[in-house]
Amino acid sequence: MWGEMLAEAAQAAQGPNPASAQPLVERLLTAKPGDADALTLAGIVAQRTGRMEDALGAFRAARDADPLDAGRHQNLGVALKNDGAYDEALAAFTAALDLRPGHDSTLANLGSCLIAAGRCDEAIEVLAAAGDKPDALNNMGVALARLGRHDEAAAHYNRSLALRPGHLETALNLIDALAVSGSRDEAENLVRQVLRAQPRNMRAANQLGLMLESAGDFAGAAAALRSVFDPAAPNHALGVNLARNLIRAGNPEDALRVSGALVKTQPSVTTPLALALAAYEHLGQTRERDGLMALDRFVSVHDIIVPPGFADMAQFNAALVAELRAHSSLTFEPEGLVTRQGRQSGDLADAETPALRGLAIIAREHLAAALAGFAAQPADHPFLRALPANWSLTLWGTILQPGGEVGAHIHAPNWLSGVYYPEFDSAEGGDDGAFAIGVLPGELGGGGTPVVKAPRAGRMILFPSYLWHGTLPFGGEKERISFAFDLVPAGVGQPHKLR
Repeated sequence: MWGEMLAEAAQAAQGPNPASAQPLVERLLTAKPGDADALTLAGIVAQRTGRMEDALGAFRAARDADPLDAGRHQNLGVALKNDGAYDEALAAFTAALDLRPGHDSTLANLGSCLIAAGRCDEAIEVLAAAGDKPDALNNMGVALARLGRHDEAAAHYNRSLALRPGHLETALNLIDALAVSGSRDEAENLVRQVLRAQPRNMRAANQLGLMLESAGDFAGAAAALRSVFDPAAPNHALGVNLARNLIRAGNPEDALRVSGALVKTQPSVTTPLALALAAYEHLGQTRERDGLMALDRFVSVHDIIVPPGFADMAQFNAALVAELRAHSSLTFEPEGLVTRQGRQSGDLADAETPALRGLAIIAREHLAAALAGFAAQPADHPFLRALPANWSLTLWGTILQPGGEVGAHIHAPNWLSGVYYPEFDSAEGGDDGAFAIGVLPGELGGGGTPVVKAPRAGRMILFPSYLWHGTLPFGGEKERISFAFDLVPAGVGQPHKLR
């Protein structure tokens, strides 16, 4: 009787309607409250029905009831990884390996968790120990791709597919690697094969759209993306790509509709607002554009006071410049970013040198004060409806050579951004090197209606992250130095990183 109930519950838990297993699981746990198998099924049902806290509790209880079973630790590790608790997940996978050394599935999961935690070099070492197994080879490809080693990644995906033909996730990973490594025709042929078999596959449609966009076929890209876009329940990343390609294809009206659907269904993410601004600009709808920008309401300028530990602002700013110039992460024209003829640092939010630490404190204080002020306002604007509850700071520095610039860009999906100037020589007059809001990037047609905010040493400018902005080109013989920072909403935003 018990075995039959357990089998029936397992079949339902792993079937298309896992919620149907809940009554059976409850009966099992009523009969044997501490049974590890019943608790494992409870965890599976909870995980597959979106109740992650319940799932973790059930998997922990199953592990505690049967601590010598490696599978209990592995189930817990997978759930913890899916919940973003990477350190705990790594400990669970390690415990599973202690009980079952060299187990290829556990090694594959451990490697995947290391990748998710941003520890790709360690993941490669772990996955190499798993041998010639499809999951480990696929995860090895992911780790190599994250490190920019796309040709090697493609080789591992191909080997994984040779061992497990037709595996969808691996095929899609291979498409990404081929596209990035320059084998665009091969990538496009493969993605079209996937779409012939699965016309509604969202990731494949997104891949094809991006390939067509890179080839300059914006209408084709928009058509590929639109084929799987559901306005009632849109995929956010795909929708952003669709709106951008609609603008590039000369269809800003449809781009506005797509952006509106994204904001309606996921109001915590402000990236679509940037695309709506570009669409309004192309349509000449200045009243709507200006209402969405709301510069007078959301942009503020602050001349900061000297932080503790420094005699005056001149000493503080000089120390900031010296610490930035000495930072090992400075990279010339980092790949994927918009700095031209200049160097940019990695994330400095947790820097330990005195001036950088002081600037991080100042940035956090100003962001927190601005957030509190916005929270007190009525939520009558999409920026305010995206108000984050929890957040962190990301901060980086830029050193531009004469003639350099930071091209038009946004910082969304982060929520509130700032720029600080430790020095600024405006003796030459005009707006050379100034901070401009409202400039559009060339990929969206350029132009825009720039609003210039004049920098000066010791000045901080705060602005919503969805606003297009950049620095105006400058001449002369002196470098221009600035620090940018963002309020990164938990679960939504992205800290600054160099590729």
